[in-house]
Amino acid sequence: MTPRTMRSLIWASVVLELVGLGVDALWHGLLHPEFEGTSRGEMARHLLGVHLLLYLGVLALLAATLTALIARARTGRVGLATPVMVAGAAAQTPGEAWHAYSHLALRPNPVPELLGFVGLAAVVAALVASRGDGTSAEDRRRSSPSATRARARR
Repeated sequence: MTPRTMRSLIWASVVLELVGLGVDALWHGLLHPEFEGTSRGEMARHLLGVHLLLYLGVLALLAATLTALIARARTGRVGLATPVMVAGAAAQTPGEAWHAYSHLALRPNPVPELLGFVGLAAVVAALVASRGDGTSAEDRRRSSPSATRARARR
């Protein structure tokens, strides 16, 4: 798989998550602002319905970033952006699992949600800061033609 394809899969996972967050916000904010699950069964149905796209996006993001890290490690060009994306996805996944568990226990907790947002933000920041091939600005600066010429002159 090419770096461009892996990057596209990571972006697609982010978009899937954002759509899931949009569905969640629409459902809770406009359609059912008063909803509070009163049983585990009711909450499980809610999580599998309203939150499903978000959870699929979280899992897809973890799989896509891990795949990208493995592929880049095999070529010897890991850089900084890809490990940051993996760390963000790896932080987000247990955060969302904890969030779901707290809902199933009927004790909502905002901390795991925050962990999920911070993880997603780290992935997006690394994507934006890195170039199309996944290299960081620092790696590009080190391998630029002018930097190569400067090293050759020394």
